[in-house]
Amino acid sequence: MKGKNKKGSGSYRILKNGTICFTVSVGYDESGKRIRKSFFGKTESECRKQHQKFIKEGEKPKEKTTEHTLTSWIDTWLTVYKQPKVEDSTLKDYNYIASHIKEHKIGDMKLTEVKPIDITAYFSSKIELSQSFRKRSKFLLNAAFETAIDNDLTDKNPVRRAEIAKKPETEKEAYTEAEAVAIVNFAKTDKHFGLIMYILLNSGIRAGEMRALSIDRINFDEGYITIDRSIKRSGEIGKPKNGKTRYIPLEEDATELLKERLQGKTGYVVGGKDYYTTHSGFRGRYECFFKRLNLFLEGKGENPIVMKSPHSTRHTFASERTKRGMPVAILMQIMGHSSREMTDHYTHVGDIETLTEAVRKYSTKK
Repeated sequence: MKGKNKKGSGSYRILKNGTICFTVSVGYDESGKRIRKSFFGKTESECRKQHQKFIKEGEKPKEKTTEHTLTSWIDTWLTVYKQPKVEDSTLKDYNYIASHIKEHKIGDMKLTEVKPIDITAYFSSKIELSQSFRKRSKFLLNAAFETAIDNDLTDKNPVRRAEIAKKPETEKEAYTEAEAVAIVNFAKTDKHFGLIMYILLNSGIRAGEMRALSIDRINFDEGYITIDRSIKRSGEIGKPKNGKTRYIPLEEDATELLKERLQGKTGYVVGGKDYYTTHSGFRGRYECFFKRLNLFLEGKGENPIVMKSPHSTRHTFASERTKRGMPVAILMQIMGHSSREMTDHYTHVGDIETLTEAVRKYSTKK
């Protein structure tokens, strides 16, 4: 709310935290530009008294105060404005995003020094993370700067004109069929992480969904797993992507292996009875699996397999099932995709050999 005071010498406005701000002209600088000063209080009268005291005493030299850096202000903003109002899971996500900002050079910059190009550079430095993360980062930074303006800590919001760089489209990686066979065969014998690799390549689930998979979500009798939750990078358990529960049927040999290893046990498949592994812990186990696999292959005189990201197992599942003629509608449900375009994005069937095999398999001439 804004409004001129009764004498026309200034204006009032109510800040988002309920404080009243009274801004008034107190003179002119050397260039003839009007100098304005703000006074704060719970009521207009309180603001007016501060203004009158200022006129009576004159502006005295003030002790130099430490100006907020972006890091110190975000900490204050989270504590004062967010912690009392948001859910714990949301606050953890904010703190996770804030940790990335603090690690970047903009974290040490003073609020008044941050420019749009600095914010844009921060977004570019996070290009390997998801577009969702960068959008959430922009929301946090924008809100923090807007509140800083309300508190007269800065007079500009550099986030407004900053740009979020989009991650360039790259060809998604998948293990070849021969590599997938070698990985699966070794996984059957590996007692440390083999079962997890086996499930990933036979179900196409995401790494976050794998980390959240508990044994009670596996139906050993009917041979399927239920995917109804996922672990986010912040460490919180939530719904899977798109918020949909889905059921993934397993092949008979996969069901038998899961029965052998897990039936009668409780807890998370990756982790233990009462805990699940962290994002970094999962990645570490994944890397160690490939070290063991390649030592095994080298011992047999075979070429090692270049490790790709855990997400590549998902692409491998989609590609191999598509090659075998699995209908797109079924693959969409298994993968948890909301559109055919997304499923097509995950499949790799552009080579002439695969296309030829598919045409012959589904030829109308029997």
